[in-house]
This record gives sequence, C-alpha cells and structure tokens, in this order.
Amino acid sequence: MRPVGSILCALLLALAAACGQRAAQDSTASEAPPALDVWTVEVTEERVTKPVVGTGSIAPHKKSDIGPRVDGIIEEILVRVGDRVDADAPLFRTRDIDFQIRVDDAEHALRLARAESQKAKRDKKRVEELAEKGVASSEQLDAVRTASEIASARLGSAKTALERAKQNLADTVVVAPYPGVITARLVDEGVMMRTMLSGNAHVVQLMKTDIVVAIVQVPALHLAEIKVGTPATLHIDGLPDPYDGQVLILNDRVDVASRAFEVRIPIQNEDLEIKPGLFVRAELRPEAKHTLVLERRAVLGVDGNRHVFLATNDLATKRSVEVRDLDAARVEVLSGLVPGDDVLVGPSLPRLVEGTPITIRTAHVDF
Repeated sequence: MRPVGSILCALLLALAAACGQRAAQDSTASEAPPALDVWTVEVTEERVTKPVVGTGSIAPHKKSDIGPRVDGIIEEILVRVGDRVDADAPLFRTRDIDFQIRVDDAEHALRLARAESQKAKRDKKRVEELAEKGVASSEQLDAVRTASEIASARLGSAKTALERAKQNLADTVVVAPYPGVITARLVDEGVMMRTMLSGNAHVVQLMKTDIVVAIVQVPALHLAEIKVGTPATLHIDGLPDPYDGQVLILNDRVDVASRAFEVRIPIQNEDLEIKPGLFVRAELRPEAKHTLVLERRAVLGVDGNRHVFLATNDLATKRSVEVRDLDAARVEVLSGLVPGDDVLVGPSLPRLVEGTPITIRTAHVDF
C-alpha cells in the first residue's frame, strides 16, 4: 500500500497541471479577436447616364432696339412697356410735314418732266417728218433726238424722286418687324433723332419671347459628351416646374477665363411665362455608357483616400479605390475594383482593419 502522503502529492501535481493547461487556453483565447459579422455587395457593370450640370440665363428668340428710319422729331410713341404687338403694328411716328411737302414737290417735278418729255417727243416726230421730206437738216434731227432723250431721262429721275419721297413719308411711321413684347421705351416725344452718325438712336426695344433660349455654360471637360440633340431638363429661377428640351446649338469655342463652352436650348413659351434674364440650371443627359457601379455604403475614407474591404480567407483585406459620385446611393468605380468583386458592408464595417477576422452572412439585412 502506497503512503497517504504520496497519493496527496500526486493529486496536487495533477491539479496544478490541469490549471496550467486551462490558463494557457484562456490566454490563447484572449489574444484572438472575435470574428465580425459582415455582408457583401457586388461590383456591377451597368449602362449609366451621368447628368452634366451647367448654368446660364434665359434669352429671347429675338431682340431689336428699334430707331427711326428718317431724321426728324419723334412726334408720337404708340406703345408702352409690356405691350404685346403683332408684326407690322405701328410703334412710333416721326413728324411728317416736311416729308409730305417733299412728296408734293416731287409730284410737281414729275408733272413738269412728263410735259417736257411729251413736248420733246412731239418735236422729234415733227423734225423726223420734215427730214423725210428733205426740209430739216441732219443737225436739227440730231438736236431734237438728243433733247427727247434728255427729257426722257429727266422724267425717269422725277419718277424715282417721287418714289423716294413717298417712301420717306411712309417711313415716318415705324412698325414692328415681328410679333413680340415691348421691353423698353428709350426716349419720349419731342426728341430730335437722326438715323446716321449715331449708335444709340433707338426709341423702343422689342423682344420675341414666344420662343426663348437657355444659354448655358458647360465645363469644358464634358465637351466630348455633349452633342446637338442631347436632352436636357431646365430648372428656371422663380418657376415651379422644370422644362424639357434638347441642345440645338453647340459652340465649340471654349472661354479662356472660365474653361467652359456654350450650348443653346430653345424652349416653347406660348404663355410668355418665362422671362428673358432669368437664371437657369440645366441638367444635360449624354448617351449612357458602361460603368462600374458600387453601393456608396461600401466605400470608406475621404476624397483622395478612399478604400473598401474585401474578404480573403475569412480576413478583411483593405483595397484603395478611386470613385466618383453617381447619385445618393451609388458611386462609379474608376479604379481598384473589377466587375464581380464582392465588397464588404455591414454595421461592423467601420471597425474593420487589415486582417480583421470576419464572418460573411448570407441573409439580407438593411442597415
């Protein structure tokens, strides 16, 4: 039989060994962090239209600063600012008494020239008859023929002068060249206006606004994307609803200061609700192109230092990416990922670092 002391000693040694083994296991467990639950979203390739935004102003279809057609005193202005006028509607009138007198003088001059011409023709006919009988000389015949030609030329000149005088009289009343709205009255009655040697001889301003145009400046980096016919949505200050249109004119000249180019988008404006001069923001929609798309929630970091996490052997792997905003929920992947990559997401995403153990869950969870 073994002594009691030996048995007690063996029991103590066994207990100590068991406690040491459990302590080692507890130490190992405390060194390994717990795996974090994550989910994945896939990088996909889609045809995406990325709006291009430009800003500008509304301009009228036509704008004319209209002045007198003949020199004289502005006697009557027939329109007010805000008036809508039809084509050929009278706008203002220059004093016409002098022009009426010139018409009367031209009519008298024409009657005189016509009488002289008729007399010259009768003289020519009579001398020609005498010349056939051998009574009139060749010198007399040449003289009456020349006189007849001079009288005929004077008659033509008198007719032209009368037409010019009548046209000047008619031009004392200036009419609208097209239908539109009066947007400015630049002088009042009684002002002496001259048509020559003056760059500001204007009485009223007329705009055609049943069609207006959005003149929009677009950053030059989008020059290759925008074409004639590109659709656009126009948001105009002061108006509740947007307007749809498409690019009609594209100016290939790029402004050196702003590095922007100009596009023009016409808008039907039958009710004249859109006023020239309003600010406009245009969302242009170029043709869709193939783009790598990723959910925005999978991307961490700030501009210039963006990254995502992928799974490698149940560990989180950090990868730098370059992305660009598409909309509120998605970004365009410019570099760092390929179609089909599974990128980690989930509430634990901000806690991930390189090498963090992970457990990928398959159930769909919104967060």
